[in-house]
Amino acid sequence: MPPSRLPNCRKALRRPIRPPNACSNPPRPRQFSQNSQLLLVVSSGSPRPQLPFLYPSSHRLPTHLRSGQWQLARLLTTERKIFIKETARLTVKFAIGFWLITSLASIASLGYLSERQERAFPSPPEWTLITRFHFRNGRWREIPANNENGINNWSHTYADFKLALARLENPDKDGSGLLEQEEGGILVSGVGKTGFDLSGKSEAWRKGYFEVLIGMARCAEHLEGWVNDKTSEKKIAWPPEMVLGPSNPKPKPPPPGAPEPPLEENAQLVAEPPETFYLKILTSKGFTNHQRLTAALGYADWLSFKGLKDSAEEMYKWGLDIACSGIPDPSSVINPITAVISASAPSVTPNVVLAATSLAVHHAVTGDTSTALPIFLSVLRARRSAPPAPVAVPAPEKKFSIMSFISDIVKTPPYPPLPPTGDEPLVRAPTDICEEAALMNYIGEIVFATSSSKSQRAAGLNWTREAVQAAAAGESDRSFPKEIRKKCLECEDVGLDNWAKMMERLVLEAREAQGASRGWKGWLGLGGNVEEEVRRLEEEEGEVVGRLESLRARVMSEAFEEADRAAAKMFVV
Repeated sequence: MPPSRLPNCRKALRRPIRPPNACSNPPRPRQFSQNSQLLLVVSSGSPRPQLPFLYPSSHRLPTHLRSGQWQLARLLTTERKIFIKETARLTVKFAIGFWLITSLASIASLGYLSERQERAFPSPPEWTLITRFHFRNGRWREIPANNENGINNWSHTYADFKLALARLENPDKDGSGLLEQEEGGILVSGVGKTGFDLSGKSEAWRKGYFEVLIGMARCAEHLEGWVNDKTSEKKIAWPPEMVLGPSNPKPKPPPPGAPEPPLEENAQLVAEPPETFYLKILTSKGFTNHQRLTAALGYADWLSFKGLKDSAEEMYKWGLDIACSGIPDPSSVINPITAVISASAPSVTPNVVLAATSLAVHHAVTGDTSTALPIFLSVLRARRSAPPAPVAVPAPEKKFSIMSFISDIVKTPPYPPLPPTGDEPLVRAPTDICEEAALMNYIGEIVFATSSSKSQRAAGLNWTREAVQAAAAGESDRSFPKEIRKKCLECEDVGLDNWAKMMERLVLEAREAQGASRGWKGWLGLGGNVEEEVRRLEEEEGEVVGRLESLRARVMSEAFEEADRAAAKMFVV
C-alpha cells in the first residue's frame, strides 16, 4: 500500500463500526442450533441458553435413566474415581496379605502340633506322611486332655485309625510287601479271613501296624452298639439307647441343641466288633509273642466284661500257651493244667508271669479262689527269686544353649528302640514293688475270706499289711516314674480298704465275744481278757480308717488340681 494512503486508513480504523439499522432492530440472542427443542431457557426473564451436550433431551436417554438415576454419573468425578480405584486396590492388597498371614500361621501351628504328636507318639519313618498324620492323630485323641472339653471322642479316634489301617493294608500305598499267608489266611467264625504275613516288613513297620490294630480294638470296645445315620452326610455317632425303632420304642432324648438321632432302619454301626482286630493280631504272622499275648489278654478281658466267663477263660489259657511258646521246655517252668509256676524253674519269662497273673485274677473274680491262690503264690515267689536288674546308667546331662535348642527343634527325633519280646529271662527291678504289692493284696484278701480259723485270718491280715507297707514305700519314692507312683497309690488305696473291712469284721466278732463273756462265761471265769482285745482292735480300725480317708482326700485334691490345670490349659489354647 502506498504511504500516501496510510493516514486515511488510520482514520477509518478510528471510526466506530455500527451495524445497519442499529436503532430500528433490538438485540436478539444468537441461535446456537437449528433444533428449537434443544434450546432450553432457564426462566422467562433469563434468555441464557443451555447447550445440548450439557443437558441431553429425555427422549434420547435410556429408559432406566429417565427417572433421575443419570445424576449418579455426574457424581463420579475424576477425583472420586481415583479415590475408589485406590481404595479397591488397597482393599485387595490388605485382603491378600491377611490371607497369606493367616494361612502361614495355620500351617505353622499345624506343623508345631504334628511335631509335638511325633515326639509323643513316634511313627515309623518308612510310612508316608498322610499315614503318619492319621496315626498320630488317633494316638493323640486317645488322651482325654487333648480333646474338646476333656472328653474322648472315640468315633473320631476310630476314624483316624481306620484311615491309617486302610493305607497300611493297601499294596499301592504303605502295604507293599504285605502278603497273604501261605495257607490263604485263617478263617474265623463271624469274622472272616484274617491275618497277613508280615515277615517281609521291618520291625518298626510291624510295631506301628500293631499299635493301629490294638488302638482300633480299644475304640471298638467303647463304640459297641453306637450307630450313625447312613442317609446323612454328617457322620455323628449316637448311642443305641437314643435310636428310635422296634427294639427301642422309648428312646432316650438327645442333649439340648443336638440334631435328631437316626431311625433304626437308617442306622449303621460306627465300628466293627473288637474281636475283629484282636483276632487279626492273633492270626497274623510276624508279631512278637508279647504283642500277641497283649491282644489275647485284651480280648479275654473284653469277653469277661461281657459276662462270657467260659470263653474268657479259654482266651486266658490261649494267652498262656502263647507265653509258653517262647520257652524251650515249658513243662519245667509251669504246670500247663494248674498254671502254677514251678519253684525249681530254671528261668521264668515276663510273658509267663503276665499270663499266669491274668489267669489267676480271672479265677479270683469268678469265685474260684482255690485255683487262684496257688497261682498268686507261685508268681510272687518267681518275682522275688528273679535276679536283680542291671543298674541303668543315667544319661549325661545336656547343657542348655540356643544352638542345641534350635537343633532339637529342627532335627527329627530318632525312632525309639523296639520293646522287648517278653521271652527274655525275668529280672527284678526296684519298680516291681508295686506288682508285688498287688499280688500280696490278692493273697491277703483270699486267705482272710476263705479261712475260718483265727490264725489263718491273722495270716491274711498280715499279707494285707505288708501290701500296704510296700505300696506306700513305692508311692513315696520320688525316683520312680509318675505312672509307677500312681499305680502304687491305687494299690495302697485298695490295701487300706481291704484292711479296714477286715478290721470291721474282727471288731464285730470281738464285740460278740465280749457280750458272751459278760454272761455265764463271765461267771465261770472263761471270758478272758476280751475287753482289752476289743479296745485294741477298735483302735487299729480307727487308725486304718483315718489313713484311708486321708489318702482319698489327698487323691481327690490332686485330681482337682490336675483338672484345674487341664481346664486352664484348654482355656489358653
